[in-house]
Amino acid sequence: MNLKKKKIKIILITVNRSDYGIQKNLIKKLNENKNISFKLVVSGSHLDTKFGLTKNEIIADNVKIDEMFNVLAKKNKDSEREVLYNLSVSIKKFTEIYIRLKPDIIIILGDRYEMLSAAIPSIILNIPVAHIHGGELTYGSFDDSIRHCITKIAKIHFVCHEKYKKRVVQMGEDPSLVFNVGSLSVENISKFKLFSKKQIEKKLKIKFSKKNILIAFHPLTTEKKKTKKTFLNLIKSIEKFKYINFFFSYPSPDPGNLFIREKLKKLSKKNSNFYLIKSFGQNYFHSMLNEVDAIIGNSSSGIIEAPSFNTATINIGNRQKGREQSNNIINSSYEIDSITNSIKKIYSPNFKKILEKNKNIFYKKNTANKIINVLSKIDLKKINQKKFKDLN
Repeated sequence: MNLKKKKIKIILITVNRSDYGIQKNLIKKLNENKNISFKLVVSGSHLDTKFGLTKNEIIADNVKIDEMFNVLAKKNKDSEREVLYNLSVSIKKFTEIYIRLKPDIIIILGDRYEMLSAAIPSIILNIPVAHIHGGELTYGSFDDSIRHCITKIAKIHFVCHEKYKKRVVQMGEDPSLVFNVGSLSVENISKFKLFSKKQIEKKLKIKFSKKNILIAFHPLTTEKKKTKKTFLNLIKSIEKFKYINFFFSYPSPDPGNLFIREKLKKLSKKNSNFYLIKSFGQNYFHSMLNEVDAIIGNSSSGIIEAPSFNTATINIGNRQKGREQSNNIINSSYEIDSITNSIKKIYSPNFKKILEKNKNIFYKKNTANKIINVLSKIDLKKINQKKFKDLN
């Protein structure tokens, strides 16, 4: 008797422009897989006009959105109180979706607080979570604690470096369910066609100079008092370089982002070499990384993606401290002189030689396929009862 194999039901969560861009190729392959019943759930800043209403990027990619909900704080603020309000409402919304869709597995990427709200209901409902990008460290952000929380909730782990795999195992996770598959975002770089300078200028309404730098600066969530000072120090540093064009992306929706956004709006009007873009979209962001001389700030994209383009990264402060690093990265303190000297260094002959030999330590072939292969064959009964694995 030929029994038809039951499709595995998988839900993937996306809550902002960054995680969608990282998972774009994975989403495409999950949709195409005949053995998988796939649903996409969209929430978070995707539905916020302040951050570019990036759900439209998903729609433009002809990707079906199966579930979507908006969580708006009662006041237009970016305090910790508003984050907690959003977190609590999101838990309720995700619970309702899981009960209605009855997934076999939920895919959650990274370390955003919105992702924690997606993970929490899975504990009570006994739905396995597959976590992407666990085992990493970022000492300067509360994302660090959230990432480890999701790791302990998750039953399947897809990490992007061998050291991260060891760290997840060290946290008591079953080694047979921890897979070093490399970075999805790095794999994506080889999949997408990059745009030319002229195409970028036309689409984003910007102008390149002979020297160009991308800025991606986010709030310091564990050092909140330093956010304003560090950002202002960064601005004071780059204002010295009138011959360089600077392209700013919007900050993440963490407490402290409102100050950065309002300051950027004023600065882009005041300085003719400053350009502000709410949301690049992954293809244009990668194309920018390919064209600029460096990315400055405290974004994970400077650590994970920039090395693939041999583009220099000036990593400021502690927000990304703890991540493994390729040779394209210059670590800077919060001080003006340190940032200024780092900018000068990226144009030095010695550093250019380093960039020529640089390799991305997070690259592995067929990352998305490896994830799908594991999820397609996983024994759900085997992982149902999670056990803490002590180190020998």
